[in-house]
Amino acid sequence: MNRRILSVGVFMVLMLSSLLAGRQGYCGAKEAITADLNQALLRMFEERQEDIVTQDSIRAYKRLRQVSDGEVWLAIADRKLCRNLKNRKLKDNTFLSFHIVDEAYPGKFPEADVISSDTLIVNNEATGTTLAVKSYARLSAIGIFRMSDQRWSSLLAFAALLWAAGAAFLFRKKETLAGTVSYGGLSYSPEDKCFYDASHAFVHFTPMQYRLMLMLWQAPSHSVSKEEICALLWPKKADANDTLYTLVKRLKPILEACSELQLVAHKGRSYALEIKPKTSCQPNVRKMSATC
Repeated sequence: MNRRILSVGVFMVLMLSSLLAGRQGYCGAKEAITADLNQALLRMFEERQEDIVTQDSIRAYKRLRQVSDGEVWLAIADRKLCRNLKNRKLKDNTFLSFHIVDEAYPGKFPEADVISSDTLIVNNEATGTTLAVKSYARLSAIGIFRMSDQRWSSLLAFAALLWAAGAAFLFRKKETLAGTVSYGGLSYSPEDKCFYDASHAFVHFTPMQYRLMLMLWQAPSHSVSKEEICALLWPKKADANDTLYTLVKRLKPILEACSELQLVAHKGRSYALEIKPKTSCQPNVRKMSATC
């Protein structure tokens, strides 16, 4: 399978899992809010019994229904209802609504873009009316999302982004190394202007070491005269032989440690990058007398 397709597939799976986990957390938050509204409404009813809706509210509702052509829907801010809520964030966004249940109005609440409790049917013996009572929480989708548990969703999204960043870096590095030229276990990338060893690890040279290596690397046969090196590296210095000698002396161990190359001086006139000769060890066969 193509590695790019595999990487994209893993990223999509992680992101999809993050979205599903986020949706599950969002739905879980809505269910928790509904459960909180239900228990708060029941506790308020147990505390107040018959006066869960005041006489004044019932009279106002009947009057509004008489003069209104459409359905009447009252929203009442009730302190006792809010006090019984477990989630403090709901207290400023919760209200109570009721309907008088009769033949004309069976107590069906209008649809609203808010979270609501179950409908509670209450018989008010003082007024001889039957009430359908419901509690609501007016929250936006963002508000519900903030109340939801998004730890798994955030973790999966972070993992997806981390995977994407890592894959992009590796593919970028692979493309960069694809254009490199290798010699003696050392590679040079013209795109990022860096040297790499056989394991594709960055080789650190000082600025002057890098300039000397680049001159030798790009020169025909990887050989440059001392005069040319001194003229390019130290153009204002009359005699830079000692400086060049020090630079070469410090560069040699770094070069030999990261590659199969060595920096060779030819009769004191030039320096060249050459592959180290492979030494073959031939065992010496000698007649030896066995000793005990």
